[in-house]
Formats: sequence, C-alpha cells, structure tokens
Amino acid sequence: MDDTSVVVAPNAFKGTLSPLEAARSMAHGVAQACPGRPVLLRPMPDGGDGTLEVLARALKAETRFFEVPDSCGRMRAVPFGLINRRQGAVAFIESAQAIGLSQADCPFATRSTEGLGRLVRHVLDCGARTIYLGLGGSATCDAGVGLLAALGVRFAGLAHPDFEVLDRMGGVDVTHLDRRLARVRLLVLTDVVNGLTGPLGAVVFAAQKGATPALLADVDCRLRIAADRLESAFGVSVRERPGSGAAGGLGFACALLGARLVPGAAVIARLTGLSAAIATAGLVLTGEGACDAQTVYGKGPQLVATYARRLGRPVYLVCGRIDDSHAPLAEYFARRVSLPPGRPAAEALSAAVASLLAA
Repeated sequence: MDDTSVVVAPNAFKGTLSPLEAARSMAHGVAQACPGRPVLLRPMPDGGDGTLEVLARALKAETRFFEVPDSCGRMRAVPFGLINRRQGAVAFIESAQAIGLSQADCPFATRSTEGLGRLVRHVLDCGARTIYLGLGGSATCDAGVGLLAALGVRFAGLAHPDFEVLDRMGGVDVTHLDRRLARVRLLVLTDVVNGLTGPLGAVVFAAQKGATPALLADVDCRLRIAADRLESAFGVSVRERPGSGAAGGLGFACALLGARLVPGAAVIARLTGLSAAIATAGLVLTGEGACDAQTVYGKGPQLVATYARRLGRPVYLVCGRIDDSHAPLAEYFARRVSLPPGRPAAEALSAAVASLLAA
C-alpha cells in the first residue's frame, strides 16, 4: 500500500457501533496494517443513528440537553446541537435520540412523536432560525401527529394523538400552529425515499418497529385517513413526496410544515467535507451493519462510493453481514469483506480492515 491518506466513512453498525465509533475502529485497523499512514475520519450517517454526534463534532456545535417524553411517554434528557449566530441560531436534532426504537418497550400502537415536537419547540425558544432534523431509527408510525400536536395543531376529541387513534381523527385545527415555524428554515434529513402511503410507504418499516401481523394490515389504511384529514387542513398534498414516509410518517408531517426533505447522507457529506477528503486520498473505506442490494439504492455507503468513483479513488466495503449475491455491490466496491464472527464489534471491525489492507 502507498502512503497517501485513507478516508474512513462508515454508517452505523446498528445496535453495536455509531458511525463515529465505526470510523475510529476502522482507523485502528488501518494503523495496524499500515503504521503511519494518514487517516481521515468522515463518518457517514444518513439522518438516523449518529447524525447528531457527527454533525456536532464536524461543525463544532454546542451539545445541550432538554427533557422530553420518549415515544412511550417517559421523560428523558435528550441531546441537541446548537450554534449561536448573529442572524439566528442553527439547531441539530436527531429523532432517534428523542423517540428512538432502542428506547421503546411499549405497544407499537401507543407510541407518539410528541417528544420530538417538544424538542423542536424548545430549539425555537433558543432562537433557532435554521433546524437540521435527522429522521431515522424512530420507534413510531403516527404520521407525525404527536409532533404536530406539540407544535400547536389541535385534533378534535383526541387528547393524545398517536397511531392508535389515526382512524378516529376528526376535525384538525391548524390556527394555533407555532407561528415561528413560518420564519424557520427546516431541513429534514431522510434515510429513505419512500412516500407515506401505499405498499412501498411507511408500512414497509412498521414490522421492524414491532407492529404485529394483525396491525400491519391496518397501518396503511390509518395513514391514509390521517393524510386525508391533515392535507385538507393544511391545504397541501405531500404524501407522495420522497421521504414523507421516513420515521413512520414524520417526513410527511414536516412537509406539511413547509420543510424541505433532503437525502440525509448527501447533506452530511457536504457539511463534513467528504468530497474534499476523498480528493486527497489514495483509498476509501466505508460500510455499515448489513449490506445487500439495498446498499446501492441511496444508503450512505453508496453515496461514498459514488464520490470515490467520480474522483477515481478505489473504495472498499466492510460490513457486519454481506449478501454478495447481487451484482450491484461488485459494481460499486472494488473489494468487500464481512466481519469475523465471535468477537466484539469494534475489535472485529478493526481486524477486518487490517486483514483487508494487508492482503
């Protein structure tokens, strides 16, 4: 191997390593195989787990905490990032921190996005004029009605809007919506491009959040009812917008508020200087927990590979598990390796990288 720098740009290895932790483990593997070779860390979340950590580190945002209810209603101190500027503060919020799946142990149907709405309201109190909101890793599928309620939308006869009551939604009153939202630039970083409804809508992700087979048959129907009521009240149609199905319909609710839905990985790459780092590198390493055909359709590693190929740099893929039966992986990644079994994730990732570079 030559002595030019290596860029390490992984997404999260879900349930084991955050994007930053994964990047550090990869860097350790590079140091084992190529002592002294420069390494540039550019962890690449896509709006889900690890987004706040990466953006706060890259942009030197102050990390603060505010107590809000999680998806099950328990109060938790949730981190958010803030950069104070003369023209107004910039805030960074990660939905997985507030209403994440890892914290949810209550029934799927009773989970709410209210806590995330309270956090958005709090950063408005802090003077935020620009909000980056990362969607992904949520436990919810309530079309964002909890978030909307926390921001002032009133639902007739519903004291606690959540998935369970979507099909009983009556009148929707938007006249009390927090007026500051009209003056805020809200950028929503989505980790998927799915719309809200239909067979490829938010229902696709309901099972992994704990929806029972009996409920799954009802998810899309309830989301359609909610979308009909909300779009009528707001006077817009956004359910088919790419990303509106992210985080169980949170993308939809944010679009109703005038948010811009953007692919999270692309925005994070721009904010962290991924392209400039790759331009000076001799090799790029990326990866995530599980890699298959979906990896090359909008996921973080695919974006990293696209940047690397554009600049003529080889890119290697390291994943916890690889389904290499799909040709698209070979088209994007020069070499691919999965983690050795039976070892802690950080140690296994370092060992896999060291072995890959030593070969």
